[in-house]
Amino acid sequence: MSFDCKAHILRDIATRQRKLGTDEYGDTVSDEDLHRNRVAFTCLYYQPVDGLLYCGITAYDADIFYTFDPATAEFVSLGWQEVGEQFDVKIHRSLCPSPDGLIYGATAGLHDLTRRREAPGGKLFTFDPATGEYQVLGIPSPPDYIQTITLDPGRRIIYGFTYPVFKFFRYDIDADKVTDFDYVGSITHLSALDDDGKLWGTWHPRNHFLFCYDPDADEITWFRHSVPNAQAAADIMYPGAGPVDCMINGGDGYLYIGTTLGELVRLDPRSAQVDYLGKPYSEQRMPGLAIGPDGLIYGCGGDKGAGQLFTYDREANAFRCFGTIGDGERTCYRTHDLAIVGDRLYVAETDNPYRSGYLWECRVTD
Repeated sequence: MSFDCKAHILRDIATRQRKLGTDEYGDTVSDEDLHRNRVAFTCLYYQPVDGLLYCGITAYDADIFYTFDPATAEFVSLGWQEVGEQFDVKIHRSLCPSPDGLIYGATAGLHDLTRRREAPGGKLFTFDPATGEYQVLGIPSPPDYIQTITLDPGRRIIYGFTYPVFKFFRYDIDADKVTDFDYVGSITHLSALDDDGKLWGTWHPRNHFLFCYDPDADEITWFRHSVPNAQAAADIMYPGAGPVDCMINGGDGYLYIGTTLGELVRLDPRSAQVDYLGKPYSEQRMPGLAIGPDGLIYGCGGDKGAGQLFTYDREANAFRCFGTIGDGERTCYRTHDLAIVGDRLYVAETDNPYRSGYLWECRVTD
């Protein structure tokens, strides 16, 4: 088996000598350079129509939305800084394609709590790839910013969770109406809809129980159980956050959940039963899951310089781990999302304390 990886670099800066005011080459590092170049990749969406990979990133100058062309390896800014404001510093887990061709997104923040009253709050927006135009739909829960959204394209509803106060909201696109369910005490890194269009998330600040929201009945079912090892998995993403690192609809009647402990579990929405499937690697985190054209579940995880890629065969109940994401000189510090483009896997890297995050292109051949 061959496992090859290549790093694509949008902007880069070394920070390991930041206290000395120099980069790794001994040159002076200005605050402006750090502000502009210390970026991270946080979410990915591949658009087959134009063949581009849409990248939400963290950037302190609000230049947070880019395309990457897999054919030419070129990045192009989509100019969010011309639309947003200074507190819009990332698109976290908030890029959702729609059948009408639009991409729905939301902005997240990282500002200090001392500036909370200055910040207007995270925005819901649309981006039209055909015209390059944005439309800001509104600020559903000011002054909080939006960590993750899930789109129900049939009902034309956007669900979201906010930070630093973990609120849950529903936004009806056509009615331009927000339903604020207020503080739920827990947050998923990414939620999912089951086959009936019900939204699954977590609630309770200590136990991080599961909940299910039925949009037709406008009712929440508050369960009193969670994923396995929920309390041990909490607080790993950031203080107060829950154990759900990623959640996807598997297209087989089940939801599949990657936990912050690096464990894969299966949720049956009909009974709310959760089954432990396994842990493919020793490291923590599992923020990226995707269904491949071969029916396998592809996933990324790993932490602190040991980013990993794996597959899970649902029929054989078997994992296959490909090892550490790296190019021989550098490794992926922390994975954050995964996109499948043909025979390539693209992995978003974030939170690297020594340099900027990269977009990793990986290929597995037998």
